Amino acid sequence: MAVSARDKKALLILLEQAQLVYLLTRLPKKQVLDDPRDVTRLEEGLAAMRAGARELSAALREKHTAVQWDELAAKPDSPDLLWRRAKRVGPQVLRELRPLLAGEPETAFMLDPNAETVKKAKEASRRARPSPASRRRSARR
Repeated sequence: MAVSARDKKALLILLEQAQLVYLLTRLPKKQVLDDPRDVTRLEEGLAAMRAGARELSAALREKHTAVQWDELAAKPDSPDLLWRRAKRVGPQVLRELRPLLAGEPETAFMLDPNAETVKKAKEASRRARPSPASRRRSARR
């Protein structure tokens, strides 16, 4: 699907803010919610994401139903709800909408939450030790 110039501009704003929100949610919840400046950054990031989402065309929003647009549009009324919404919506937006701008120079250094989960899974499989039963079998040989 070709992205219009208007949608491209809104997507770049939305993805840029989603990265900031995503990075804040990678920190421990207590650390972020105990610091008023971090809470303000999180609120401002979600507000900027809402503004970017409003600028997207309705067709693009309808096509990408994996993003919870209604949840993004609603303003949270407590820091805890703000955290939960940011934790859920930030990575969703990055995962679902970043591929729309693949090949664009502006997205060359954008975060990719999918890449991190694949890397962790590979590392975990490398570290997996053989079970005690398989160790016994290899010792008998």
